Amino acid sequence: MSSDALKVAAEGNNIDGLYQEIQQDPRVLESIDSIPFVKTPLHVAATLGHFEFATEIMTLKPSLAQKLNPEGFTPIHLALQRNHDEMVLRLVEMNKDLVRVKGREGFTPLHLASQENKTELLDKFLKACPDSIEDVTARSETALHIAVKHGHHETLQVLLRWLMRNSRKDSQKFIRTMLDWKDQKGNTVLHVAALYDHIEAVSLLLTMVDLDAKNLEGKTASDIASSDHMKSILIKDPGFIESLPLLRNKFRNFFLRFRRYMSEEERNAYLVVAALIATATYQAALSPPGGLYPSNVGTNNNTSHVVASTDSINDKSSIPKDGNSIMSATEFNLFSIANTCSFMASTFAIVLLLPRMNVIWYLLYPPPFFLQMSFCIAMMVISPTPLNAYVVMLIFIVCMLLFYFLVIRGCLGKNNITTMIFPKQLYVASNPS
Repeated sequence: MSSDALKVAAEGNNIDGLYQEIQQDPRVLESIDSIPFVKTPLHVAATLGHFEFATEIMTLKPSLAQKLNPEGFTPIHLALQRNHDEMVLRLVEMNKDLVRVKGREGFTPLHLASQENKTELLDKFLKACPDSIEDVTARSETALHIAVKHGHHETLQVLLRWLMRNSRKDSQKFIRTMLDWKDQKGNTVLHVAALYDHIEAVSLLLTMVDLDAKNLEGKTASDIASSDHMKSILIKDPGFIESLPLLRNKFRNFFLRFRRYMSEEERNAYLVVAALIATATYQAALSPPGGLYPSNVGTNNNTSHVVASTDSINDKSSIPKDGNSIMSATEFNLFSIANTCSFMASTFAIVLLLPRMNVIWYLLYPPPFFLQMSFCIAMMVISPTPLNAYVVMLIFIVCMLLFYFLVIRGCLGKNNITTMIFPKQLYVASNPS
């Protein structure tokens, strides 16, 4: 029979034999494809790792790649199980939908890669077919469940990293849905990690999931934890300081997605608004409300306005000098806080909105920071009292620190795409993809 001859050709990686059978029976591949569950020549080639034969027959009859054998596996499932990774990738290149084809117990190639801890394949699968992360098995388990269940820490990292950098507009809702997804027993990924006592997995998930989620038995992850140490980790509140890296990376992910969906017209509009705010606030620093003391005021001890505008007559530091603001110390504090924050925010926005396309961006990057320094100095010079100057300096330092930790280390850092939203002590090195 032709099917037997094709099996022999597949076992020998004999492409000529394949075409000989097609010449004898042009419908031979169609007849095989018409059988619901059958071991096709592509199954044989995939099992043996015969890359050339598999590519040839899939080109001739693409539908055979999704055919299930009597054991419930497609050719790509068999190739993956037998570690023929090159063939797996080639099949996916020819048909990206193969990443989502379901076999026995509802397992897709993505699920198998998670089960076998094949992180490189996993990354390639997600790039080829991002929506495959949503697929669940017959037990309603996601790839995250499978990775945690088998204790594959690196696989869990790859999956979480991909979730954090996905480009969906509803990304936050999508991430929450995936992390809080429940299997047929109502267990979330955190439940599984607690049940199997995978401390590293729990540490990664702790600040990302709903700790109070309950399974079908009404139990939380801490209720089913298999050790006292695990229970203590799940009950412990991470606190504010330990949550700072989470805040920074959430801001970064929001910013990256914002830039990705921003049109050129929107970018230009934002730049114009930011430039106008920066101009107005800088001008307000040079010409504050009420004006400045003229050059002869500081030397005229009989000027009644000087006495009226000071908080303490006996405090020599409160005596106005040439060029000081006429405002009282309290008024100047309110003005300086609002004006400085507005100026800093607008100049930061300009830096972030500039397109990072060539060397020009790097030339334009430093000037806004020098402008901020000159603004701070100008505000300090016109401050009516030394205390007001210290307030201006404090605002400037706080704004710079916030920008550094939230933006430079997050949005503009070297590894801004590959860093995960994990607690700081659990950051791991990863190669940019």
